[in-house]
Amino acid sequence: MLDRTVAPPFIKSDTFELPGYQTSEINGIPIFIIPEVRQDVLKIELIFHSGKWYEPKPGVSHFTSNMLEKGTQRLDSSELAEMFDRMGAHIEISAGYDHTAVSVYALRKNWKEATELFAEMITTPAFDEEELALMKSIFLQNLKINKEKTSFVVSQLIRKMIFGNHPYGTSLEEKDVDAVLKEELRQFHHSNFRPAAIFVTSPPSVTVEEIITRFSLLVSAPPDSGRLPVVTSGKKNEHIAKDGVQTSLRLANRSLNRKDEQYPDLLLFNHILGGYFGSRLMKNIREEKGLTYGIYSSINPFVHESFFVIGADVNKDNKDLALDEIRKEIKRMRTETIDATELEIARNHFLGSLQSEVANPFSVTDKIKNIYLNKLSKNYYPHLFKRINSITQKELLEVGEQYVHEDSLFVATVG
Repeated sequence: MLDRTVAPPFIKSDTFELPGYQTSEINGIPIFIIPEVRQDVLKIELIFHSGKWYEPKPGVSHFTSNMLEKGTQRLDSSELAEMFDRMGAHIEISAGYDHTAVSVYALRKNWKEATELFAEMITTPAFDEEELALMKSIFLQNLKINKEKTSFVVSQLIRKMIFGNHPYGTSLEEKDVDAVLKEELRQFHHSNFRPAAIFVTSPPSVTVEEIITRFSLLVSAPPDSGRLPVVTSGKKNEHIAKDGVQTSLRLANRSLNRKDEQYPDLLLFNHILGGYFGSRLMKNIREEKGLTYGIYSSINPFVHESFFVIGADVNKDNKDLALDEIRKEIKRMRTETIDATELEIARNHFLGSLQSEVANPFSVTDKIKNIYLNKLSKNYYPHLFKRINSITQKELLEVGEQYVHEDSLFVATVG
C-alpha cells in the first residue's frame, strides 16, 4: 500500500537531451520534423527573414505579416477564416525583431487540406486596401490605449535608451503606421517571405515525403544579413511624468548573447537575482518591503544582440526607495558569496523548469528552432544543463561583477 504521507525521494538528473528529430530539404529550405505528438494534432511553422531587422521602413514587417490571413487572391478574409474553421485549423502569426513565424495547427484527419490552404495564404496574399485600412485603425486605437500604460511606455523607453535607432530600439509610432503603403507590403512579401526554415511537429504517421509535397512550390530565403551598429541615446537616466499613482521602473544594459561562453553563468545569476518567485528581488522588494506586487529580472537575447533588464511597478512615492533597494541587491549579488543552500535551490529550480519544458512537444520544437535560428551547437542544451549544474559561488561573483554592475545600468522611469 502506497504511503502518501511520505514524499517520494528526490532524484536529480545530471543530463539533458532533446528528443530525436528528422531533417530534410526542399528547394534549399531545411525542414525539421519532430514526430513527438501523440494527439491527433499537427503544427507546421514557417520562419521568414522578415522581422524588424529586415524591413525597409517601420511597420512594413508587422503589417505584411498580419495581412497574410486577411485574404488571398482567391478568397476574401471571411472565406479564408471560415475554411480554416471548418477544418478545425488555427493560424498563428508572430512578427518579431529578427524573424517572422507563421504557423498552422491542424487536426490530423484534415492536415493535408489545411496545409494546402495555408500554403495558398502564404504565397498569394491579397493585401486588400480596405483590410489594411481596418488593420491600421485597430492598431492605432490599441497604440493610443497602450500609451496610457506606464509599463508599456517605459519598456519602449528603455529599449530606445539602450539601442537607439537600431531595429531593436525603435517602436512603431502613429506616423509610421500612416506612412505604410499597400505596394510596400507587396514588395516586402515578394523579397522576404521565402522560408528560411520549416518546423513540423506531428504524429509519427505523417511522413517527410507528404510534408515536402505540400511545400514544393516554395523558394528558399536569401542568407541572413550582417550586424548593424548600435548607438545608444547617451542618457543613463530618463523619466517621463504621467498622471496617476503608479511609476514603472526599468533598469537595463546590453548583455551577453547565447553564443557567449559565460551566458549560462549569467542565466543562473539572473535567476537568483530576479528570475523566479523565490528570487532575491521578490523577497526584498515584494515580501519584505511591500513596494510592488511583482518584480523580475530577465535576459532577452535577440539573434545579434541581447539585453538584461529589471522591471517593476511601484507607488510613485516609493520610486527612489525601490531603485535604491534594487541597486543594493545587485551589489550584494556581485560582492557577497551566495549561501550554498540558496544556490542549490535556485539551481534546481532552473534545471527543473528546463526539464519540464521538453514534456511538451511544441516546446521541444521551439528549442530545436532556437538552435537553428541562432546558429548554436547541437549540444547547446546539454552543455547549458551541465554548465548550470557546475557553476560555483566564485564564478557567480565574477559574472555579476563583469556584466551586472548597478552603476552601469540605464534607468528609465515613467509615472
